[in-house]
Amino acid sequence: MHPQQPGSWGPPPGGQYPQQQPIQQPYPQAPQGYPQPPQKKRGKRIGLIVGICLGALVLLGAGGFLVVAYLNYTKPAGDPPTNAALPEDCDLVGGATLKRLHVTNPEPIIIGEDPSGGRSTCGWGPTRGQDGNNQRTLRIDVRDLSKVDGGDAKDTFQTYQENSSGAIREISGIGDEAFLVSRGADSPGELNFREGQKIVTVGYSGWNRNFLGDSTQMSSAEGEKAVLDVAGEIVSGL
Repeated sequence: MHPQQPGSWGPPPGGQYPQQQPIQQPYPQAPQGYPQPPQKKRGKRIGLIVGICLGALVLLGAGGFLVVAYLNYTKPAGDPPTNAALPEDCDLVGGATLKRLHVTNPEPIIIGEDPSGGRSTCGWGPTRGQDGNNQRTLRIDVRDLSKVDGGDAKDTFQTYQENSSGAIREISGIGDEAFLVSRGADSPGELNFREGQKIVTVGYSGWNRNFLGDSTQMSSAEGEKAVLDVAGEIVSGL
C-alpha cells in the first residue's frame, strides 16, 4: 500500500474530512440617516369612520323615537266640538264643573232618552284643544220612576245596590240615600243616589298618557272625587 502523495486527492488520515463552518453573511443594514417609511393607518381610519357613522345612526334613531313619543304625549285628547243636543236633566251640570273635569264636549254616542222608561243619559268628553291631552269621560244616567207605572224608586235603588259589582260604600249627605262603587285602585268613579222618585248614576273615567310607555287608567281617588262633586251639584236641581 503506497502512502498518499502530497497534493493528491483523498480523505485525510482517519478517513473523515473536517467539518466546515458555514460562512455567516451579514444582513445589509439600512443606510444611516434615511427615515423609515411610515406605517399605513388606512384600516384604523376606516374603523373610526364606521364607528362614527354607526353612532350617528343610533343617535338619529333615538332622536326620532323621542320626537314621536313627544308628539303622541302632547297630542290633544278628544274631538272637535260636537254641539250635540242634551236631555233636559243634563243641564243640571254647570259649565265650570265640566271644564274642571276636562269634559266640555257632549258625546253623541252616549247621549240618549227613553221616555217610556223615564230614563235620560248624558255624556261628555274632551274638546280637542281645550281639555288637555288625557282622555276623560263623564256619564250621568237619570231614571225618573214617577213616569213608570208602578215604579218604586226605593225598591229599585235597593236592587241597584244588591246587584252592583265591587265594594259598596254608603255615602251620607247626597239625596235620600247614596253609595259609591269601588272596583280597585285604578277603577272608574261611580256613585248612585236616590232623590225621591229619581235614581241617578254618575260615572267618571279616563286614561293618562305617559311620555315613554302605554297609557294608564286614572286613579280611583280622582274618579271618586269627581262623582261626589257632580252629584252634590245636581242633586238640588232634581
